[in-house]
Amino acid sequence: MAVIYSEDHDLVAALHRGTLGTPPWEDFLEQLRRRTAADYARLLFQGDHDWLQSVRIPTLHDNSTDINEIYRQEFGNSQALPHRSMRLNRVYSLDEFIDPSDPVHSRFKTLFMEDPEIRFARNMRVAEPNGGQIWISLGRKTSDFSASDGALLGSLANHLAIAAGTHAELERQRLKAGISADAIMRLNFGWFMLDASGRIIDMSEQAEALVLEAQTLRKSPDGRLIAMRADAQGILRQFLKMRQAGESVVRSVHLSDEPWLDMLLTNPPADLPGAIKPVAIAFVHGERTSSAERSQHLANLFGLTLQEARLALHISHGITIREAAPLLGLTHETARLYSKRIYAKTGTRGQADLVRLILASIVALA
Repeated sequence: MAVIYSEDHDLVAALHRGTLGTPPWEDFLEQLRRRTAADYARLLFQGDHDWLQSVRIPTLHDNSTDINEIYRQEFGNSQALPHRSMRLNRVYSLDEFIDPSDPVHSRFKTLFMEDPEIRFARNMRVAEPNGGQIWISLGRKTSDFSASDGALLGSLANHLAIAAGTHAELERQRLKAGISADAIMRLNFGWFMLDASGRIIDMSEQAEALVLEAQTLRKSPDGRLIAMRADAQGILRQFLKMRQAGESVVRSVHLSDEPWLDMLLTNPPADLPGAIKPVAIAFVHGERTSSAERSQHLANLFGLTLQEARLALHISHGITIREAAPLLGLTHETARLYSKRIYAKTGTRGQADLVRLILASIVALA
């Protein structure tokens, strides 16, 4: 089969675009299948760990099938699987790839190719330095592949290795981003970028969720950020006036008691990229869960009674022991006694030390 350079170029471009696809490499596999007149094309990707992603053209089963579960059930951690012993960048025929007398190989062929009528195949394994690997397979039912088909597959080895490395890194970054996003969500941290009139230029997902809830913050019909508490809205309005006058200022705003939520109004970084420059950044941070839930977490973490945990939580909000006592139905003397027990159980030396401990503990992520 003749190889045309422009067609090769399109195939390589589809391969590299495929690292961002969902599922990855679907268009590339379809182009490769058509170029080689194959009845099926399949790609297995393995990253740093022992998990696999599989793409097959055409698809013969529900895409929700978990290939990792299939291989664990069928083969466990067997190292005798044929695809694991393949030399890198070498194109294998079906006879070189599968030993029909070996039951493990035969079962692997059934699961891997998913079509008992496939009699001819070309298979190749590539790898990149950080552990990403790709196994690619082309299959036919009635006629064998030509030498040029095998040469075409072999010519893609370096590009497949690069694609494996790119996809492996993307998967690592997706995992990190997902965990980081979950941590930010648990911390209930978000931000708004505001123009001089208080209109929202942009905002994080967590900040958008607060606006949608509309309990502490809302977005006016003309796009301005509005605090539901009158005192908080007054501070926001005054801050924006000072920023319009060119002053460099920082203001803190309390938005809610239950759950606790604060906002920090500050100046944007001088080197913030982009054509549209905000005049203010509003950071919002607070508790996701109710005080009752957080008190229970504190009690479990530090061995406190629930009443002691409730007092500790009030102290962490900057409320004095004298102010917290009536909120908890305690006398001032009883609250002081509880505070001494809290300091002893947590190993802290006073209110400031206790606040630092609670804010730095995993309770903030609960």
